[in-house]
Amino acid sequence: MFDMKKAYISQAVYQAAYDIDTRIKYKQELADDAFGSFIQSQSHQTNLPDDFDPAQPRLLFQNSHKQLLISQTLCQLNLGFEPGHKSLREQLEIVFTNAREIHKRIQKFRKDTNLNESALIITLSLPSAESREALGEYLFSHSIKFPKFGEIASTSVKVGYLHPSNNFLNVEADVYEKRGGMVEGGQTIDLMSLPIVEQGVALKVDVNSRPKAQVEGYKNSGPDEIISIITQYFPEELLKLLNIGDEL
Repeated sequence: MFDMKKAYISQAVYQAAYDIDTRIKYKQELADDAFGSFIQSQSHQTNLPDDFDPAQPRLLFQNSHKQLLISQTLCQLNLGFEPGHKSLREQLEIVFTNAREIHKRIQKFRKDTNLNESALIITLSLPSAESREALGEYLFSHSIKFPKFGEIASTSVKVGYLHPSNNFLNVEADVYEKRGGMVEGGQTIDLMSLPIVEQGVALKVDVNSRPKAQVEGYKNSGPDEIISIITQYFPEELLKLLNIGDEL
């Protein structure tokens, strides 16, 4: 059902949180100094008012492969890969390298401000030629112990763990599809009318230090511990956990 040679990291996200800073958008020059050479672009203002949702980005950096969002409460780096772009192991090393580098730059940007929790979230896409219905049935039969009351219309699995290291480890599995095609300029887009260009099962692993950050005196030492935890499970143990490994 799945060909591991086609598996790829469709998205990786690294976050580092801090206490709310309502003046963050006025620190654009500091942001450009800290992140400009890394993202290879200048920042842009999102022009949101100071009293709007603090989690929404105030500053944005973007290039073809990286996006950095800066809100009043955190910095978030988004990375993406295309199918067939480097091996899965190479992609994973790129994610880890970028997580370490962006954390250093976030520390530079925030100067003496202590960072709160960090998180690294990686989505592994497993493309398949099977139908959405067959993929949902497969995921249901391999990972859920529910009675089958009828035809499976959709399946999604999410499990959260408190890791022995006192970090949260969250695992998700879902059926995904990508749609695409040519759209004429100015035309209203009905996404569901576009052809499906890829579908399969997406496995997401999210490791974050939120439990540690609740302990008095917590100091954020960077992403190395989170990376070590992900390395324990990604991808082999993650696939076994969801009973997909035997099909690869």
